[in-house]
Amino acid sequence: MAAYWIHWTEGHLGEAGANLDLVLGRWGNDTTPDDRFGVALIHRQLADGTPSLMVVDADARPIGNGELAAAALSRDQVIGTPLAAQVFDLVDAIYEQDGRFF
Repeated sequence: MAAYWIHWTEGHLGEAGANLDLVLGRWGNDTTPDDRFGVALIHRQLADGTPSLMVVDADARPIGNGELAAAALSRDQVIGTPLAAQVFDLVDAIYEQDGRFF
């Protein structure tokens, strides 16, 4: 299960881009931040409107404060691992289903 936050200025996505923070792991009454981890991405729009994503170190983002997820993963902990495919599949689903983003 996951939660996400997208932060951008409406009408300016093509200029400044957006930050996309994911919190993945177990949620529920008997869970704590130790059951979850954070992943951070930066979204940029290419000149043709195509979205471009880059995983960044999550500890520099608000999800790195430990309140929702005890671990904030670095770029190196995501890229080149099986987790990367899961993260990008999740982001694809967000793009397809959340009409607020585009």
